[in-house]
Amino acid sequence: MANPIAENGTHYRQERYADSIVKLFRKQLVVRSEFMRDYEGSPVAGAVKVPVRATDVALATYDVASGVSLTQSATTYLNIPVDNHKAINELIDGYEASAVPDNLIAQRLESGAYSIGTTLELNAINELVTKGTTESSTSALTEGNAFKTIATSIKDVKKLGVDLMDIIVVVSPETELLLQTDDKFANTSGQLGAELVRNGVIGKIVGANVKMSANLPENVEYIVFARPWAQAIDEWKVEPSVNNLMDGAHIGASALQGRMVYADKLTEATACRVKTISASV
Repeated sequence: MANPIAENGTHYRQERYADSIVKLFRKQLVVRSEFMRDYEGSPVAGAVKVPVRATDVALATYDVASGVSLTQSATTYLNIPVDNHKAINELIDGYEASAVPDNLIAQRLESGAYSIGTTLELNAINELVTKGTTESSTSALTEGNAFKTIATSIKDVKKLGVDLMDIIVVVSPETELLLQTDDKFANTSGQLGAELVRNGVIGKIVGANVKMSANLPENVEYIVFARPWAQAIDEWKVEPSVNNLMDGAHIGASALQGRMVYADKLTEATACRVKTISASV
């Protein structure tokens, strides 16, 4: 039976399509899954606000007689336009919406989720690479210096006052291979918990979680970024559903249709370090 309305039916109910797609495309999000979602407002409205605080509250010695001088710091709210639009409009030929078989729905959900997930991941990586701070050295990493070089970038991000648990390292497959020859890194792999492994963590460098992504640009060896300054915003503008096509051209056909709005934003360039190699390498 296709498209049952009973809760215990054999097919996803329409209101579950969005949740099902999101769960499937999250498997593609190695980098973007680490982005924070601290925004205020509705993405559907076209823009959201993200709190940005560059400095912490200053602590001073208190004098009983004269008190203490006032200091000032501020939390600003960055207005982020949510201007990326993606849509699913997958033809299901030969079936009206009420008669679409379960296997076709499952196939379209999986296909749509893969496409969305890949697009979101690439956009998130591009935001980090293009808006982050590029390391000065463009010499290729070696087995002898890969671990220390990445550790130095982690140190630079930590100096901003970032908690080590909020620092993520993303390496290319080539950089991962270099790290696996370093005993200091290789020894951390066997000490990872099951939850970290499920989330794609392959090891640690000076306590920071390391992930591998084959989606990094060819000239990028690694990225080190602080999660609170990397923001992801996404929401369904039109919930996915199977609709009859009434366009005057298709007969007895339907489509899985939905529209998503999203944005990715690195709010502080110094909270992301990007190691590249020169084109001549």
